[in-house]
Amino acid sequence: MAGGQGTRFWPWSTEDKPKQFLNVIGNSSLINLTFKRLIKFIKPENIFIVADKKYLNLIKDSIKEFKVSNFIDEPEPKNTAPCLILSNIFVSRINENANVLVVPADHYILDEDVFAEQFSDSLERVFGRDVIITSGIKPNIPHTGYGYIKFDKKVINRQNKTEFFNVIEFKEKPDFKTAESYVRSGNYYWNSGMFVYNVNGFKKLLKKYSDYYFEVYEKLEKNYENYQKLKEIYSEIKPESIDYALMEKVKEMELFEAKFRWSDVGSWTSVYELKEKDDNGNVADNNSIIINSKNSFIFSTESKPIAIIDLKGIFVINTENGILVSKRDSLQRVKEVIKKIKK
Repeated sequence: MAGGQGTRFWPWSTEDKPKQFLNVIGNSSLINLTFKRLIKFIKPENIFIVADKKYLNLIKDSIKEFKVSNFIDEPEPKNTAPCLILSNIFVSRINENANVLVVPADHYILDEDVFAEQFSDSLERVFGRDVIITSGIKPNIPHTGYGYIKFDKKVINRQNKTEFFNVIEFKEKPDFKTAESYVRSGNYYWNSGMFVYNVNGFKKLLKKYSDYYFEVYEKLEKNYENYQKLKEIYSEIKPESIDYALMEKVKEMELFEAKFRWSDVGSWTSVYELKEKDDNGNVADNNSIIINSKNSFIFSTESKPIAIIDLKGIFVINTENGILVSKRDSLQRVKEVIKKIKK
């Protein structure tokens, strides 16, 4: 899934070039890192990218090996439920019994061999079953920005080396006290947003648990050859995340604990957390000057130097698209900035 707008990464990420096409960590774009991670255990011809067609050139620039015939054209952004329905139809026309791994294009993952092993086991486990498997991230802090998945840690199923647990329920992003209780309990993991299922199983579960989106599925499937009609239908679909549309309702769901290190790189705070810090907890490039400041972050794509003095927990982001200066705890309000710019 590569159609996200990356709004929380303004002013570097924009609608024309969102964060999945930027070298956020290291010297490769996030989408390129994702592709390289997947070809370790999935053939390149079996890797598909779904996004708005306006991003196709950026995809081709980022991934030289990518086949354009594997591009799934999403007529317009409608959140992840319509996106996955469209993708499911596309894949099922190639192989009506395919097992599918769904990953966002903009995650950052270390321990890639472990990632490959656990998801290979998951793909093997869903074969011929009407079940959805997700990877849960064991929380190390009571984070309020992630959804949580409650699971039964007493019932363990095994596929090769990977242990799978029955999911009890999805939980929305909690307040801090609730998040603390989740972390203490030991059987609530962060929702990573990565899923494995069989294409037939996905459609059956949609029919069982989501009348509206099953009807959408059937309409899109029936009109798949008529692109103009498909676009018309797609434009009228209610935008919804796959979590709300399906995952929170499904009882046939399993979870494995991700043994790899993971970040959804969801904000500038995520980048700060991934970067190496100095003795005062600061992150800055070589062209920046930090004097008597702590836990601050300077990021710049421009040549002019940036200096901060006597500050704590301040983020300065400088790009050709704009300059953002914010307290770390206020960064989520960047969406308000984008709304004002659009006005």
